[in-house]
Amino acid sequence: MSDHDGRISEQSTTNECNSYTCPGELYSIPRSIHLARLAAFYSKCRDCEHRFDSGRVFPRAEELRRELEHRAPRTSLVTDESVRGIYLNELDRNRSLLWGEALAGYLWDQHPMIARPKSASESQIVSDPVSDRPTAVLRGPTVVVGFDERPSSPDIVSGVVLGLRRMGCPVIDLGQTALPTLAFQVHSLDASAGLYVTGAGCDPSSTGFDLVARRAQPFPYEGLLQMEQFVRTGVGRQTRQIGGYQPCQGQSAYEASLTPHFHALRPLRIVCGSSTRLLPRVLDRLFAKLPCQLTHVVLPTRRRNLFDVRDADLQSVAAAVAEGQQHLGVVIDDDGRHSAYVTDRGRLVTPREVARLLIEIAKRDNHAAQFVVATSWFGDVRKWLEGREAKAIDGSESAVNLVRLLCENDAALALSADGRIW
Repeated sequence: MSDHDGRISEQSTTNECNSYTCPGELYSIPRSIHLARLAAFYSKCRDCEHRFDSGRVFPRAEELRRELEHRAPRTSLVTDESVRGIYLNELDRNRSLLWGEALAGYLWDQHPMIARPKSASESQIVSDPVSDRPTAVLRGPTVVVGFDERPSSPDIVSGVVLGLRRMGCPVIDLGQTALPTLAFQVHSLDASAGLYVTGAGCDPSSTGFDLVARRAQPFPYEGLLQMEQFVRTGVGRQTRQIGGYQPCQGQSAYEASLTPHFHALRPLRIVCGSSTRLLPRVLDRLFAKLPCQLTHVVLPTRRRNLFDVRDADLQSVAAAVAEGQQHLGVVIDDDGRHSAYVTDRGRLVTPREVARLLIEIAKRDNHAAQFVVATSWFGDVRKWLEGREAKAIDGSESAVNLVRLLCENDAALALSADGRIW
């Protein structure tokens, strides 16, 4: 064997002895899988110490090297209002348990431990072993949880629930539901927070969490950052008691709250596009007693831009409206909070047009109504209201500030630049 062949054999033997373990994983993988992941640009490869160990069987080594050198490492899963990561690569059941503990730690900091009198029904659960006197039961912050229809969501929510309960937080589990239903139940049950497992707004491989604060208000960005810090450093337990667990069916109560808004409509033909199976069933029940014809368009689970006329899903709904001579087209995004509208001629209605229409409707009931508006829209709305009793309030671009000012000023509407309306 030549010296060159000898070097090859020695390198192959060394590589076979290497232990390839992807960052964040607990098990090792064989070299064949290591090379396959390199070839597929597996996300964890960019942080792996073996990322340039491609041997002589991987012809894309230089391409991979350039890709990894120019790709910025992802250091945070926190977005402006949510947490998102790739399922298994960045978020799995074990990591979601840490996020559940982090949420509990944040809520304990916001609402320090308090004691409430022990009821007779709890006498067998908590007792004073020394004096046998009436004692108190420590109750942690209650959290409402739910998840969407993505295949990864049940696995993630199981980790979250375990983390919350380990930290002494009672959990109310809505099961598979929609985010608006969860927010409604957070308000109705006066829960400390709500956590919704979803990858809405991202591709099918993503998962994560949407958080809802007390009284169904938007969760603060600072709270998400503090939670992520707890995930990295750990958080101490506030109590040794395990939080309770209560399954709950909250859909009927939520739909009952919507029923008063679905009445006195003239006969309409409406096309509704969504990527969930739950939403069509809910709308069919709400429209059951109306003289309207509702047609559903099934959309793929994907990242979409509801305000771009070139978006494939918008074009699909617009085509269904035009072909069927419908009166209106609606696209509701996966999160249930963002929507877009198409006219009977297939034209996209802009968020500003929707906002102006709703402002005009609100002013019919109250000529001196106040409206909280995102800064980027404030100038336009102020011009619309010029010379009238109604007033616009600058609410910055933060959803937390918009809703806070809405409540403080008893305003009629709060309007966000991304099309959301409170």
